[in-house]
Amino acid sequence: MRILTSLAAVSIAAVLAAGLAPVAAAPASAEIDTLPGPPAPEPDHDRGRRGAAANGPQMFLSPFGEPFRPTPGGPAPFDAWFDRVDANHDGAIDKVEFRADALRFFKQLDANGDGVIDGFELSAYEHKIAPELIAIYEGPATRGVEEHARAGGRRGAADARQRGAPERIQRLLAEAEPVSGADLDLDGKVSEAEWIIAADRRFDLLDTGKTGRLTREALKARFQPKKPAR
Repeated sequence: MRILTSLAAVSIAAVLAAGLAPVAAAPASAEIDTLPGPPAPEPDHDRGRRGAAANGPQMFLSPFGEPFRPTPGGPAPFDAWFDRVDANHDGAIDKVEFRADALRFFKQLDANGDGVIDGFELSAYEHKIAPELIAIYEGPATRGVEEHARAGGRRGAADARQRGAPERIQRLLAEAEPVSGADLDLDGKVSEAEWIIAADRRFDLLDTGKTGRLTREALKARFQPKKPAR
């Protein structure tokens, strides 16, 4: 009996030693195989501009097409434009101030200073200065365009895109692209004379009361949705 007990004890000890040996022998720095995770997304450097077109009216487009974007702690984009144009800070914009702001932006667009905004400068405006105007027609604002075209709408897909534009960008006038909109003779470029004529026409359209003054309150009222006619 003692011999069997001793053999059993030896056998159990041998089993335990054999089972514990690999654990004890495993180095502390043993490597653990892991499955690779998903690749990190590439940074979108244009997200700030293109993304604005999908998140409501994040930008104000001046009557001349100049974009004003929100800044942390800064005024609303519309107010930033109004305060700059209202040179004498009397709470209203007159035609002289309106035209002066138009000429300032014209000179910014006329990169080579030849007095004309040519096709290259128009392209630079649409792709570099106000890329939202392109993104808005290629992004979420075009939802329903294809359905509208398939339904046989008379105005076609282009007008469906234009109907989406005011929902994304605040603007005072319903112009899809104000810079090329000043090309009055449709020759593919905008002269300074055309630019001034377009600016004066836009002022007259905004001056609905024919007072010669555009007040902040009157202009902001244009952002409010119109009540349906009864």
